[in-house]
Amino acid sequence: MLQLLWAQPAHLNVLWMAVEVKLFQAMQSIPETGATVEDIAGKCDKDVDPVIVGRMLRHLAAMHTVRETGPNTFANTPTSSAFAEQSYQDSILYIAENFQPVHNSMKSYFEQRDWKCPDSGLDAPFQHCYNCKGSHYFEYFEQNPEMGRRFASMMDSWSKGRPRWFYKDYYPVQERLIDGAEKDVPFLVDVGGGSGHDVEGLREAFKGQIPGPLVLQDRPEIVQLAKLGPGADTMAHDFLTEQPVKGARAYYLHSIIQDWNDQVNTDILKAIVPAMKKGYSKVLVNDFVVPSQGAHWAQTCLDWELMGSLGARHRTEEEHRKMYEGAGLKMTGIWRHPYSLDSLIEMELA
Repeated sequence: MLQLLWAQPAHLNVLWMAVEVKLFQAMQSIPETGATVEDIAGKCDKDVDPVIVGRMLRHLAAMHTVRETGPNTFANTPTSSAFAEQSYQDSILYIAENFQPVHNSMKSYFEQRDWKCPDSGLDAPFQHCYNCKGSHYFEYFEQNPEMGRRFASMMDSWSKGRPRWFYKDYYPVQERLIDGAEKDVPFLVDVGGGSGHDVEGLREAFKGQIPGPLVLQDRPEIVQLAKLGPGADTMAHDFLTEQPVKGARAYYLHSIIQDWNDQVNTDILKAIVPAMKKGYSKVLVNDFVVPSQGAHWAQTCLDWELMGSLGARHRTEEEHRKMYEGAGLKMTGIWRHPYSLDSLIEMELA
């Protein structure tokens, strides 16, 4: 109980303060055997009291974030070295400074709503916390670009090292998509694909094997940030409007379904259905499929955070299936990777 209620909250707070004084960057130049608190404090960005640095380092060592190699002496770990990277620094800042207030406001949010679960991205705990009811989570970022930048950076760190859906031991792209694909017809449309992380990864993994163009779709200000290689193009598109790319081999949605309620998701999918070619086109959803029993802690905590930020949730296989059937689609398979918590759901026209 002490670790849960005292040590872990203190750990997040110490991480936050460590980012503020650039403690982790300071530690990257110390010997592998470690350095004294005074030496480390002298390398920090601010004129921080060595006593404060020592108290930070002791708790970080107790939580296995740094190593204590001697009296008043500390050294790096792979974790502390990772925390020196910008994306991990941004992750700490976003959670501690920008999202922790959402957690703190949940009690009053639920009390005002008679403890009913949110089902709208316009009136979730995030909107209650930041007094922006009627403004979507991502719209709020447009007015608060630093918060949005931190969030995007955090998502980048989340994707590092994770198995990609097009890996051979994840989803069989060759057998399910490339085989039987028509030449010079759009091969894959990445709907709401951000700056092109998945499109470019797929292009690189199957260089010279993809028979048609790849299309990246998102809001205009997002797709203009994309840097794509030959054979991949960008298109500004609102996924709640009719899909303009007709007859593609696949329409891919990565972490889109989890961000919206069932009705909005049905609208997103119904906007794709008229563009599909029966017996040929597929919809691929790369998202969490939560087991009905024994869910992993990463799935359950992210489900809670989705509720707080977007009024959304992760779904079980049956919940996914029911939603897709309502949009005129049928599930034809679910693929999983042993080292990934998300899944690849394949669908065709019903």
